[in-house]
Amino acid sequence: MKKNIWVLLAGLYFPVLIGQISNYKSYKFSQTILQQLSKDSSYYEAAQDLSYIGEYEKMLSIWDIDEQRPPSGLTPTQAQHFSGFRAINARDYILEKAKTEQIIIINEAHQQPYHRVFTTSLLRDLSKAGFRYFGAETISNYDICLKELEKKRYPTLKSGFYTCEPYYGNLLREAIQEGFEVFAYETTRMGNTDSGGINLREIDQAKNIKKILDKNPGAKIIIHCGWDHIVETPYASWGKAMAGRLYELTGINPFTIDQTKLTEHSTAEFQNPYWSMVQLQNYAMFVDSTGEPFYGPPEAKNYDARVYHPKTIWQHGRPHWVFENNRVPYFLKKKIHLTYPCLVFAFISKEWEESENAIPFDLFELKSASEVKALSLKKNTKFTIIVRDIHSAEQRFNIKVD
Repeated sequence: MKKNIWVLLAGLYFPVLIGQISNYKSYKFSQTILQQLSKDSSYYEAAQDLSYIGEYEKMLSIWDIDEQRPPSGLTPTQAQHFSGFRAINARDYILEKAKTEQIIIINEAHQQPYHRVFTTSLLRDLSKAGFRYFGAETISNYDICLKELEKKRYPTLKSGFYTCEPYYGNLLREAIQEGFEVFAYETTRMGNTDSGGINLREIDQAKNIKKILDKNPGAKIIIHCGWDHIVETPYASWGKAMAGRLYELTGINPFTIDQTKLTEHSTAEFQNPYWSMVQLQNYAMFVDSTGEPFYGPPEAKNYDARVYHPKTIWQHGRPHWVFENNRVPYFLKKKIHLTYPCLVFAFISKEWEESENAIPFDLFELKSASEVKALSLKKNTKFTIIVRDIHSAEQRFNIKVD
């Protein structure tokens, strides 16, 4: 985990950070983000901000500047071990496991919308498999925020921290639409003044999830968390991460899935050596002859399985995966009449009319009139489009995607 994430986790806790994006005017242009980066070298924050506005390639490169390079290759033992696994469809495997699992925990890299798109793709079938509760690390665990989410039935910028990224907002939106009871489980401890520090955060998260089981012992729960909160084994300086604490408190062994290792980076030197060995065009997991999933090097089982994300292919000026989950490309053509660069927001009109704190359904930056990008939208839905240039001039119009 990156050193500045440690500072964020140990010293602040996410609930304190609500409000970084207070409204659509708070989303930053890439040149503003990079100018700030040149002053303070805040790579983590810059990568996050770039992900919010759809600057995927630049996000990857900025993230990797501050990322520890993985080993260039596998040891002979690791390579031989991995050769004993075969690729299978990741969604099919997870949904089959869902028939017998009570708790599924899947993680993400917090700068990576790609991971949120995959989790979103599971929701409908997990609902059919009896899962009724969806918890996300990002959701603010304060009554005022939770009551607003419950009342509106869609997330707003007050709902959490990372939810200001459109594909995280859509993850919560889809969970609500699929009938999940969406809940928060983050600690409400402020700062790091308690003697247990970050270890107490993991304990609090597990206790908050356990509250669901205290009310409904048979509840089937899916948790979308960040990074190493899925680790089930003892964790240096944390004592145990959230997943391990949850097992300890409930006696229920969660099925834990990592998305962060077998996912692309900006260049070959940063790629995980296992990811580099695979050339597939679909989400995959890997199983051995007994059906057991691949979790990483044989000497260290920290969680149950890893998901492989294929290399991004560019379509309509965007990563291919933004058009997954029943979304379609929509070109604005010559409707923009502002100076460049500009940010293009697509809001679900019903949400926008109720609240200017609505999370954009899609958002990207256009740097010039010659740059062509398609919005990723849903059919049979009315959208409010806001185009905002760097001088704060705006255009607004409505569209209907048929």
